[in-house]
Amino acid sequence: MTLFRLKSAPFVLIEDDSNKNILPLLLELVHDEKSINIINYEQPSSLWRNVFKNHSHVNYYNEINTDMYYQYVSGKCSLIVDSINQMALCIGWNKCLKFLKQLQSDPNVNRLLLILHKDCLPHGSKLQTHLNHLVNVIITFDKTNPHKICIKLKKGSKVIRSEELMSYDSKASTLILSPVIRQEKKEEEPEKPLPANLSTFKIEVDQNEKIQKYNLKLPYMSKIHEGESKVYYEPDAVDDWDEEDPDEDLDI
Repeated sequence: MTLFRLKSAPFVLIEDDSNKNILPLLLELVHDEKSINIINYEQPSSLWRNVFKNHSHVNYYNEINTDMYYQYVSGKCSLIVDSINQMALCIGWNKCLKFLKQLQSDPNVNRLLLILHKDCLPHGSKLQTHLNHLVNVIITFDKTNPHKICIKLKKGSKVIRSEELMSYDSKASTLILSPVIRQEKKEEEPEKPLPANLSTFKIEVDQNEKIQKYNLKLPYMSKIHEGESKVYYEPDAVDDWDEEDPDEDLDI
């Protein structure tokens, strides 16, 4: 998953908790934006000013007034909401959902980025489920590795999932995403059974039996080696011999 594909997504949800630092990723996603509006419920404006001190066109709003919607989209901008779960608690989910849909369809909003603190969600909350249906990209930080993120990108009817490792290139001053390559575990093939294990009787011989076989001398072997082997036949008393000539009727 490239950063270009993430930056081009119009509606992004970043899921984090208190143990993760989302600022490097967030700054990279809005790095090329000319104007940014931040609606902050969680962190004070002074903290966000320190984060975007190198960005000249940033507007800060402490909470929102839905009756004054157009002040947040007076010009082309990207809009960040920190955090969406706190916003839903303050104004109610119905008003929050209506506000998000207005922003999503507004031509002045280039990109909409929502920050969701998963550790602040009450048990059984449906907020995360509803947001997953609205957004185009869901970015989730790994529970154990703070540099690993899971990305779910919706493209039409398809859903593309990937795992990426984040690293910072100090020379280019940019964040780099490297895909996590999973090694498929090959299923161990069962060992082929030996022929001796397939029978109820012994069909193989061991080394001692082979030696005994080669050392065994049969009575006729000495004659074969001497070149004097002959065939002796002695008629049996019960043999039926025909004394007549079998070729008598032939004119030979």
